[in-house]
Amino acid sequence: MMRVSVGDASLTNILARQGADLRGQVQRAAQEVASGKHSDIGATLRGDFAPLLAIDASLSRLSAYRSTATDAAVHTAAQQSAISGLSQLASGISTALLGARDVSTPAQVNTLAADARGRLASAVGLLNTQASGRAVFSGQATNTAPLGSAEDMLTALETAAVGATTAGQVAAAVTTWFNDPLGFGAFYQGGAGLSPSPIAPDETADLSTTAMDPTIRDTLSGFAMAALLDRGALAADPSERARLAATAGQNLMRGEEGRITLSARIGTVEAQIETARTRNGAEETALGILRSDIGSVDPYEAATRLETVRAQLESLYLVTARVSRLSLTEYLR
Repeated sequence: MMRVSVGDASLTNILARQGADLRGQVQRAAQEVASGKHSDIGATLRGDFAPLLAIDASLSRLSAYRSTATDAAVHTAAQQSAISGLSQLASGISTALLGARDVSTPAQVNTLAADARGRLASAVGLLNTQASGRAVFSGQATNTAPLGSAEDMLTALETAAVGATTAGQVAAAVTTWFNDPLGFGAFYQGGAGLSPSPIAPDETADLSTTAMDPTIRDTLSGFAMAALLDRGALAADPSERARLAATAGQNLMRGEEGRITLSARIGTVEAQIETARTRNGAEETALGILRSDIGSVDPYEAATRLETVRAQLESLYLVTARVSRLSLTEYLR
């Protein structure tokens, strides 16, 4: 029988290679026990990364939808708050204005006019609301406030109403200006309505409401009619001033239904966005769990393998130590 002998140097190299291999196995097993993940996902999937890539692509899309849906939710919430504020401003003065023609004195009309002027400024401020640094009623021109100041608006309206001597003429001039592309249309500094925002696969949210919305223009028109009285409109005729105040009150009260409808429309979009966010979140969670399962390791199996490899390494160290002590002198003792 032929014997194959191994020299000392060769034996040392063999033991060193085995030690390095076992140490690598211990390190990988320890990493898997600590992280709960396979150290070599490619080997686990046998080179077939298609399922993992598909999950990652879906998670990436859902992440993008989460971002756009969050932006849309912030946008519509800011719009809803502004419309609610407009309704409160209008309801707080419309009844008093409506009764100005019958029971108010000139001094009371003056007080209402000053109040309306302040409310017009507040309304303009609400419509210039920004959310996350973007104007929410400016359409595509999100970096620009949609409206100039209330005083600039009243100055333009005074020019439009030059020569008007009755409440009806002033009211008609104001209404015409707000409907005129060269009037309020030119005063509006925003852009066209925003394009529908994608919030989920095959689903978009309508964010097209701007300060050019007819309901918003009608509300501003009502405030402006009364505010012009505080700028001296019809100053020589107290009765016509009272009639203009009453007309402004009628406009604001008549516009309440439009504001409710606009608020409901925005609220519907808010509900749609929230539903989409909930659905996307559930899908993202499910895909995240699935992805984790693909790369996860059985903790019991990993711990058992770690102990097995560690025992093998300790045995190798013991053998190596004994081999290193082999010599003729030790043999002859």
